[in-house]
Amino acid sequence: KQWYQRRVAITAGVVGGGLLLTAISKEMIVVDADVLAGTFLGLCTYGIAKKIGPSVLDALDKHSKNIKTTMGEGKNVQIQAFEEAIAEEKAAAASLGSAGEIFNIKRELVQIEIEAEYRRRIKLVHQEVKKRLDYQVELERTKNAFIRDHIVNWLESEVIASISTEQEEANINQCIASLSLLAPQAAAQ
Repeated sequence: KQWYQRRVAITAGVVGGGLLLTAISKEMIVVDADVLAGTFLGLCTYGIAKKIGPSVLDALDKHSKNIKTTMGEGKNVQIQAFEEAIAEEKAAAASLGSAGEIFNIKRELVQIEIEAEYRRRIKLVHQEVKKRLDYQVELERTKNAFIRDHIVNWLESEVIASISTEQEEANINQCIASLSLLAPQAAAQ
């Protein structure tokens, strides 16, 4: 099996080299300064990677381990903070046992506010109804006064119209006679 693998490696090298030489002879690959510089650069890169690659790999491994430990510490700090937050939430949940009493007090305060608003509105309605009733009473008084004045004026005008001139003269004469009887009594006093 090893013999076969060696033969395959040799055959692959010969076939690869043959293809490369054929490509160069047919000018598919033009050999000039750029190709030589690229080949030299590739060989230098390969050599440098072989020489200093393991030390760079070790440095990068140490750096990644350092990053992992730093992140692990940060993760542990966050886990600790979350555990403390969970403990605080549990304590807050335990303190919510008295929240029922607080809700009952708030509910009673709301009921008191509703009652106060109801009473204020009832008072406002009472005042408005009283204003309207006072207006109606004043309207009735004004109507009655107007009717009374009208009736009095009508009666007065009817009585004056019914008095004849002879009755008026008789009345005036009687008034003068009554005054003449009263005058001596007033002078005596």
